[in-house]
Amino acid sequence: MRLGERLSALAPATYRGRIALAIVATLVIAVIGVQLVLDVFVGQRVQRAVEGNLQQQATELVRVAQRSGYPGVARASGLLPGTSVQVLQGGTVLFWNGPVKVLDAQATAEAGDIQVILQREADAGVLGEWAVPLTVIAFIMAIGGMGWWLAGLASRRLRREATALANQAEAVAAGDLEARVEVQDDELVRVATSLNTMTERLADADRRQRLFLADVAHELRTPVTAIDGFAQAMVDGTIRTDESRLEAAEIIHEESQRLARLVADLQALTLTALDAEPVRDATDVVDLARDATARLEAAAAERGVLLRGPDVTQNAVMVATDPTQVETILGNLITNALRATPPGGTIRVAVSTAGDEAVVSVTDTGVGIAAEHLPHIFDRMYRVDAARDRDSGGTGLGLAIVAALAELLGARLEVESEPGTGSRFALHLPTGRT
Repeated sequence: MRLGERLSALAPATYRGRIALAIVATLVIAVIGVQLVLDVFVGQRVQRAVEGNLQQQATELVRVAQRSGYPGVARASGLLPGTSVQVLQGGTVLFWNGPVKVLDAQATAEAGDIQVILQREADAGVLGEWAVPLTVIAFIMAIGGMGWWLAGLASRRLRREATALANQAEAVAAGDLEARVEVQDDELVRVATSLNTMTERLADADRRQRLFLADVAHELRTPVTAIDGFAQAMVDGTIRTDESRLEAAEIIHEESQRLARLVADLQALTLTALDAEPVRDATDVVDLARDATARLEAAAAERGVLLRGPDVTQNAVMVATDPTQVETILGNLITNALRATPPGGTIRVAVSTAGDEAVVSVTDTGVGIAAEHLPHIFDRMYRVDAARDRDSGGTGLGLAIVAALAELLGARLEVESEPGTGSRFALHLPTGRT
């Protein structure tokens, strides 16, 4: 186990303990720093002051020894409490007031054959006494207690907010998408905001899902009702003539085809929602555009619409993408354009490049789309003209599938439309070049 992991294992398990430990550690470091500063700067100044004073006293004691000899030195030493005094004359001890020991400060003075040696402790007040450690310890304990109390206040607030966040998460997990947590102006603001945003998105997704299911149920109900009604009429004999039975059979067939298209679109939309990783093959999108055009030329001709693809002389435009998904996108865009273009109109499928993107566009001369509808055309079951789409067999899912597949491929979609003039849908595929 590394040192960092060992220190982490020793850290308190609660936020209160961690906060208090941080406060106390900071104060201990501060106190030690102040003590070192005092010892280095104040202590040295006191040492110099004591030594300077001792030097003056030693010089004066030399003069006393010269004038008065031993009696004068003895009297003068009595005025120097706490000071070791040695007086030598010609190398012989003239006066000595105690055992020689090495003290903090020392001064020596000489005159003629007389030498005076003075020693004294450098009295710096409480700096060198036992009071300093005890004071520091008491200070740390007092600050530690205050830190523990402050940490308790902070941890209680943190616990309340964390509990509120946990309660909201549990409520959302239980299905209450209206639950929100109050956003405080503190360190947890980002968590609270993100949780509220996530809940709002879940609520919006749930609302859209419910609407989608309601729309699907409605779409299924119409053909099922028609099929059931005409089949029942054929069974109970209400429809008696061959012509009426043929007409009923045709309606049943058309509605069955409509159901099949809706089921196929729902299946395609479900597969895209699974976020399966698409293949990334080197693909010529010009060939894909030509193939999509060729497959739908007959349907376009039946509607009296001219469908044109890329020119036969156009060079290849290579993209690393999933050709099957791109074919589905193009098929839906062209089919959508066919529904919107009246007889005599034109649909053009073109491929171009723009920077590091290949652009595949489908442009029609159809009815166009009003500006208020453009932000919603890729929504599921959204129809600009519901009646026209139902008559033409549209399920309202084609463009939703296009949007989902484009996102899956890492592509983007652009739409330009003018009512009465036509629309242009453009698929921008990254080529992979930089």
